[in-house]
Amino acid sequence: MRTLAAGFVLLAAFAAAEPLDRIAVSVGNQVITESAVILDLRVSAFLDRLPVDVSAATKRRSAERLADQILILREATESHLALPASAASLMSDLREQYGPDYSTALKRYGITESDIAAQLLAGLIGLTFTDLRFRPAVQITEEEARAYFGTLPGAGSFEANRDRIEELLRRQHTLEALDQWLITARAAARVQFREAVFQ
Repeated sequence: MRTLAAGFVLLAAFAAAEPLDRIAVSVGNQVITESAVILDLRVSAFLDRLPVDVSAATKRRSAERLADQILILREATESHLALPASAASLMSDLREQYGPDYSTALKRYGITESDIAAQLLAGLIGLTFTDLRFRPAVQITEEEARAYFGTLPGAGSFEANRDRIEELLRRQHTLEALDQWLITARAAARVQFREAVFQ
């Protein structure tokens, strides 16, 4: 009788417990949980000083970004690229920008400094990977630079703006190369989204 009663107690405890964390995305044999997606959104809202948005659309965008981070880190590690190991300087700048409200804001958003540091570091790794992997291959022709200059009304002379124009075009082409690489990498890694999480 006691065993039966104990079973009911355990059953009641499981029923009262919070639901199990759902898998939002799988990237090959790695998974991203729904709670990781929501944490990402909380940190992003904290950084932008905006209310936390956990709508289906924002959860999907967050999940896509987290999946891409896994792919980038895998490729960067396999390619032996020199990656940043810390976001300490960004964290220092962030604390200074927030001022005395920093600790209160952390509690309000339900996040920790470690959560913020992890997201900032992931961003740094993504930028470093993109620059090291794709930027060296980008070539800007004189014709392309002049054509772009023609779309900028009142920009002064071409020669005075050449460096700025070439840098803008280089960044644009670098990001385009990253986007193309990600399309291929997502397919190869069998990235799968659990649509029920994003409804």
